[in-house]
Amino acid sequence: MIPIAPWLLLLVVPGAPWTAGEELQGIMGAYLSKHGQCFQSLSGEAGALNLGQRLGDSSPTATLFVDLRTVTSAASSFDFRTFDPEGIIFYGDMSPGVNWFVLALRKGKPEIQIHNTVTNITVSGGSRINDGQWHRIMVKNEGHRVMLEVDGDDHLTLSHVSKAIIDDPVSLMRIGVGGLFIPVQELLLPLNPALDGCMRRWNWLNRSSEWLEGASLEEQGTKVCFPTIHRGSFFPGDGVATFSLSGLPTGLSSANKSWSLAVEMWIRAAPQSGTLLAVSTMKQTLLLCLNLHRTDLMAQLGNKTVLLVPLPTGGCLDAHLLLSITPSHVTLRLGDTETSKPTPKPDFESLKHIWLGQKGHLIFGGLPGHEKSPLAQEGIFFRGCLRGIQVQGHELDLDLAQYRSNSIWPHSCPGSDAGKANPDREN
Repeated sequence: MIPIAPWLLLLVVPGAPWTAGEELQGIMGAYLSKHGQCFQSLSGEAGALNLGQRLGDSSPTATLFVDLRTVTSAASSFDFRTFDPEGIIFYGDMSPGVNWFVLALRKGKPEIQIHNTVTNITVSGGSRINDGQWHRIMVKNEGHRVMLEVDGDDHLTLSHVSKAIIDDPVSLMRIGVGGLFIPVQELLLPLNPALDGCMRRWNWLNRSSEWLEGASLEEQGTKVCFPTIHRGSFFPGDGVATFSLSGLPTGLSSANKSWSLAVEMWIRAAPQSGTLLAVSTMKQTLLLCLNLHRTDLMAQLGNKTVLLVPLPTGGCLDAHLLLSITPSHVTLRLGDTETSKPTPKPDFESLKHIWLGQKGHLIFGGLPGHEKSPLAQEGIFFRGCLRGIQVQGHELDLDLAQYRSNSIWPHSCPGSDAGKANPDREN
């Protein structure tokens, strides 16, 4: 048997094609029938596995065990695709907490972490691979060298970081993709493990083991791998992303202590009724709301100030949106159309008070109090894609949300023919 570093018993040859459960197919089918003109496809790609299923749970999306006594190859490969700049691709170990290996992304670049009796090392580098394209990844071991190849080119090479395990009494290795078997804090260099990425055509040491799939792959809301993707966050119409105001920039001017609110994003969606964003108090009192109402985009500040911008006719909305609230005016702009009204002082002061006091929430995709609603509800949830969300001039990462429905794709939207004149921006 070829001497093989224990972490190189990576994954396995492809099993049966994996597709979404009946519940998600029902949600997607209903969405596609009403809103499919905005997207090329909402169906899942057969044989591809979405690694990002659960927010706040760093355990693997899928797991397997490999009998080391039957392994004869020291090279493993798979196709990988993501726009997400950070997260765990896979983790493997033999002696839990002692002898383990991690392949991850940080700032879009591959990162390897190795912890064993020979060394503890973290190395990252090469070019960014979070460009939304499929890349062929190969990891192989030759003697004491570990090599990572991307699309046939050498990406990282590490020397004297492993040893042969031919005489190791431990003969079973466990593998987890999209997560960890150890606490995040035990990584040599901690990172956010959540990864909105997809894997296919895996070939792991020429072994044919089956995934021991967790419940996450069978529950309602399981995320599929779209055939094509664009940058952004996809809301399927049954969940929200909630940010605490305590974690958002205040927008308070250091020069004159004045305050204003600015939220902007790129939106792609079909005609619908649903809430795009809302700002509420800790007790879920609604202070600001931005809604789609079939033919109009409506912003409401307090109980009286309402601004309407007509939506383009002819199907899919694909436009830049800006909501600005200053002490003097509330302004709503969609594409080239803009409307504005004077700002009522009491409503402005209420919004300013909770924002600067950092005692409230900013919600995307729905209304406060509906975070855990089990069903899609017309008029409550937004269905579509948001890209380049900026609050007070700072871009938001949905991986950092205080709460996010598992149904949301935080870094990928289904591909479409719309918006070709608006190239994807880096996240």
